[in-house]
Amino acid sequence: MNRKELIEALFEEFDTNNDGVISRGEFIGLIDCLIGQHGVKTRSEIFNEFDENHDNVISRDELVNLVIEYAI
Repeated sequence: MNRKELIEALFEEFDTNNDGVISRGEFIGLIDCLIGQHGVKTRSEIFNEFDENHDNVISRDELVNLVIEYAI
């Protein structure tokens, strides 16, 4: 699986209402999956860091940066 396929799979898995973005609520499961108990920052801090345009949701492009930072 290449990086693009990984991002798409993660996005589809955690965008549970299929609205094309990851809400704060959906984000909790994603962060637990990616960093488990190893994260130093809180989920809210991580969300705010990667919600680059501050629209209160995580887009696919923003998710790419998050996955690169925490999972790859």
